[in-house]
Amino acid sequence: MKQIFIALIACLGGAWIVGGAQAQQYQQPIQPSQPAPPPQPPAPPPPADLANCSKQTAKMSLVRADYDRIRRTISIFAPITTLASGVADVELFGARRITEFSIPIDSARGRIRATRGVDAAQARAQSVILTLRYQGDADTRPQSLRLRAGRRAAKLSSRRPTISPSGQLDAAGAITRRAQGVVRLQLEWVNSADGQIVVVERRARIRNGRWGIRSQLPAGVLSQIRDRCTTVHSYVLFTGYQALNMRGELRAFQVLPKP
Repeated sequence: MKQIFIALIACLGGAWIVGGAQAQQYQQPIQPSQPAPPPQPPAPPPPADLANCSKQTAKMSLVRADYDRIRRTISIFAPITTLASGVADVELFGARRITEFSIPIDSARGRIRATRGVDAAQARAQSVILTLRYQGDADTRPQSLRLRAGRRAAKLSSRRPTISPSGQLDAAGAITRRAQGVVRLQLEWVNSADGQIVVVERRARIRNGRWGIRSQLPAGVLSQIRDRCTTVHSYVLFTGYQALNMRGELRAFQVLPKP
């Protein structure tokens, strides 16, 4: 009995020693608090890209986007600056189909002109949406337009838009009496501070074959126009009228010269 009691005491002592060793093994030392790292200074802004200041606007307009579903053809005639070179990319969307092709730019005549066939499935559409993209080159800025190609002409016309010394924008013109919707006027220039292309748009409701815009430009816009590094160019656009299969048209004008 005495031997059993001694053995039991020995076991309890051994268990206590092992438990203590385990407690020492898993005890985490207390780390002194560390000061927070100082805040990092903000990254410097990227340098201004002023390459656009040395480039000319493409001056692309659209006289004709004739979509003939009987002959299964589309005919495009788009004047552009003679400085432009390369190709213009064309996308036609209609009848849930997309047709893409490229047209070489005729730099000598300053135009994009071609007649292309379309497949039978897409020809079933009364009209298609035309997207015309010019990617730009070493001396010309890129430009793109999107409007409806159709059989009927819109006969869009416009006087050269003007900006008065007080900052009033005036523009007016005519269109076929059957046209409905709005005419859009876009002003475009390049910001001299960062080289970004700035576009300001105004709209005019078509009434009895006429349209007109008279708008006082905000002080911030006038300040940017004064600080521009390029011409101020304007684009007068009618996107088309689907109900009459009427195509869109675009006219381009210089409003202010390069400072």
